[in-house]
Amino acid sequence: MVIREVEITNFGKLHNVKLSFQDGMNVVYGDNETGKSTIHAAVRAILFGLDRQRGKASRTDEYSRYEPWANPSSYEGMLRFQEGRAVYRIYRCFGRNHKKTEIINETTGEELSEEELRQLLNGMTESSFTNTLCVGQMKTAPGQSFTEELQNTAANYLSAGDTEWDIRRAFAFFAAEKKELMKKYQPKLEETVRSAERELCAIEEELLQQSMHKEKAQAELREMRKEIEKEKQAYENSNKRKRLVYTELGISIVSFFIMILCYILNDWRDGVWIFGILALTSGFFAWKGHRLTKTSFAFMEAEKRERLLSDQIRKVEWKLEQMRERAAMYQNSLEGCRRQLEENQKLHKQIESLILAEQTLKKVAASMQSTISGQMMDHMSQLLSEITKGRYQKIYFQGNQELFLYEEGRKIPLYQLSRGTAEQVYLALRIAAADCVMGYYTFPLLLDENFVYYDDERLKNTLSVLAEQKRQIVVFTCHHREETFLREMEKNCLLLRL
Repeated sequence: MVIREVEITNFGKLHNVKLSFQDGMNVVYGDNETGKSTIHAAVRAILFGLDRQRGKASRTDEYSRYEPWANPSSYEGMLRFQEGRAVYRIYRCFGRNHKKTEIINETTGEELSEEELRQLLNGMTESSFTNTLCVGQMKTAPGQSFTEELQNTAANYLSAGDTEWDIRRAFAFFAAEKKELMKKYQPKLEETVRSAERELCAIEEELLQQSMHKEKAQAELREMRKEIEKEKQAYENSNKRKRLVYTELGISIVSFFIMILCYILNDWRDGVWIFGILALTSGFFAWKGHRLTKTSFAFMEAEKRERLLSDQIRKVEWKLEQMRERAAMYQNSLEGCRRQLEENQKLHKQIESLILAEQTLKKVAASMQSTISGQMMDHMSQLLSEITKGRYQKIYFQGNQELFLYEEGRKIPLYQLSRGTAEQVYLALRIAAADCVMGYYTFPLLLDENFVYYDDERLKNTLSVLAEQKRQIVVFTCHHREETFLREMEKNCLLLRL
């Protein structure tokens, strides 16, 4: 693929800009703030589209960043490229109320869809383009060195062939998520629930026994009350007999004394017999009446036993009430524990899912690495050897953690190299990744101010290697060194000035 022409009507600070490119090397020169990075962004937007994000994100997204202040309805551009013998034209209008896209095969006059354009670009996505062939100075995160960022980028490329896969960040995310979930997870909660269930069963068993004891006591009390009722009736009857008993006892006593008196007075034959029989009869009835009065004592004993049983039942009821309160408390606690146990089980499943996802990612990364890394590392080593004139002949990535370069048999860690050499490694990495991902399809390489840290010798070597690449290369720069060195080396180069 070769970009033939870019025409920008209104995009950021650029208005009515038209640039034509050739095969091979192209150098776009312009001072700072003349719009080199804007052209870079416009090419990407025309190729892959540019959508406005929603909400707060729309204030700082790329759409708003390049939306022109003047005449925003003409927020548009056109790109013409050649693939094989056919020439294609992509026109896009990004205006909020005037969005429009036209993709035309100018050779045949046929209009293409977005899907057909993706197929024409060999499946290249905006992210893949940005992460491989659209090369700017490498940006590092706050607190992170260039070397660390480069090693992380290399890990992602070698594991998946694309920096969209941030392997280290993914594993860090898994570790952080597991840590947060483990803080909430209670491994002994299930045992606590089982212990509470056992305690509740014991309370319910004791509650059942006490209830049975209460029912037995109540049945005994009912029988006792029936007996008391009988004793009470007998007691009431005995009260009526008491007076008669006392009368009979009095008659018996008086008759006995009269009988004695008659015997003393020798008038005993009739008197003794009469009063003796009367005394005996009265005494017999008094004795029998006395036996009936004993029911009063039985009645009193029954009442005493009734009070004891009633007290016992009240104690059992109080104990039952206490146990019901304990059972209710344990039941509420158990319900809360069961709810927590459900949450705990969900947390356990989430932790297991994270572990499974982490293991799966490791397997996928290892599988992709085995497919990609060998080919990519060899290509990357070859490019770096050419760029550095054979000084660094091989790049080695140890354990997906650290990059090493070999210089005359010595293994040198990346952090010991200069920023310029590290930038060369970065460039070799991007080109090697693009070649491995795209295969035979040669997409243009766009370089935006990539050679700031290069000394003259390093820049000459790099430009010489790039000029021999079998692809179109567009270099955006604010320096004259690129043009000067390419002319000195008699390399075919098209210079465009902004």
